[in-house]
Amino acid sequence: MNKKTAAKIASGVLFIHGFIEILAIMGIFVPGEFAPTWFQERPIFWATLSAIYGIFRLIAGYAIWSMKKWGIIFGMALSLTSMIAAPSIYPFGVMDLLLAVIVLVSLLY
Repeated sequence: MNKKTAAKIASGVLFIHGFIEILAIMGIFVPGEFAPTWFQERPIFWATLSAIYGIFRLIAGYAIWSMKKWGIIFGMALSLTSMIAAPSIYPFGVMDLLLAVIVLVSLLY
């Protein structure tokens, strides 16, 4: 795998992850019995935080697609933050951890 392929993989995964996080705003409308307890306590805060992370992931994905050096650093920082925070947002953190590892490995390649 060459550098461009690794960057395209990382960029694609960041785009997918960003869209998923932006769609998490829809979680505000989930009935209470289906939402996790941590989300029930402050749904507006968590939805806003998810939207901000989603927008940042889309920006990083575009910068990596354009082969910008700052985009690679930004994508790595987002992936590391997701890996650190993933255990605290279980069960959704499992998906975050998987996507963050794919991005980080691709960018470090």
